[in-house]
Amino acid sequence: MADEEGILPHEDDVFGSLNRLNSLLEKLDERALVLSLAAFAEEELRDLIKVYLMPGEAANKMLEGFSAPLGTLSARIRMAQALGLLTPHQANDLDRLRKIRNEFAHSWEPVSFTDQRIATLIRALNFHSLDDHYPETPLDKVRTSIGLLLLELRVTAQRVRKRGGATLRGQHIIAGVPGDLDEQMTTCRRRLTEIQEELGSASGDRRRFLLAARHRWEGMLEIVRLNAPRARQDEVRVIQSELNAWTRDPDY
Repeated sequence: MADEEGILPHEDDVFGSLNRLNSLLEKLDERALVLSLAAFAEEELRDLIKVYLMPGEAANKMLEGFSAPLGTLSARIRMAQALGLLTPHQANDLDRLRKIRNEFAHSWEPVSFTDQRIATLIRALNFHSLDDHYPETPLDKVRTSIGLLLLELRVTAQRVRKRGGATLRGQHIIAGVPGDLDEQMTTCRRRLTEIQEELGSASGDRRRFLLAARHRWEGMLEIVRLNAPRARQDEVRVIQSELNAWTRDPDY
């Protein structure tokens, strides 16, 4: 996988916990899934904010304990957003997760993803840039959209630690295209063509997903161009021109 700056780090300390979480998520019902994701989000936001604070007792008191100012999911979302550590999509989706969590946690009556308030929040969740498969159920959408968002938080915190300061800002991750240059160009052309054909008949939530996928693949094709030898970059530009790719802002 690659992001906007290069190859994603593959250290076990970045992915170990998330791999374990993903294995767990496959087995959970709706309530357990939401509560687990919310608990993990609290931890990831704590770690992300903490790398911007001076180590010591003062930082710990801000984040830990019954009366900690940044001890709740809501407070951590707002602080991370204020520090520029979250994109608007990330901040909005974390807040939607918080609201869904509250629906499950604060009711003694049965609660389901089919309930109107919860269903509306799930539909509003953004499709994630690393997920190229349309989530067919609300459970799939919550699992993939939030699970991959948490991966972004973990990677962002890891980078801040490596750089030793608060210079990084929240960012989305896009996957790289496998194969040599010819294979990469063929893959991008084929996928963008498929998406454009699907858009002709798509509507509603599926159309929104496809628009996001189109923008993602346009970005991947641009990365292919930037990484190509100078003598072959015009070949990629021809594909971009044919597909009208990488010339528009996201329209999803």
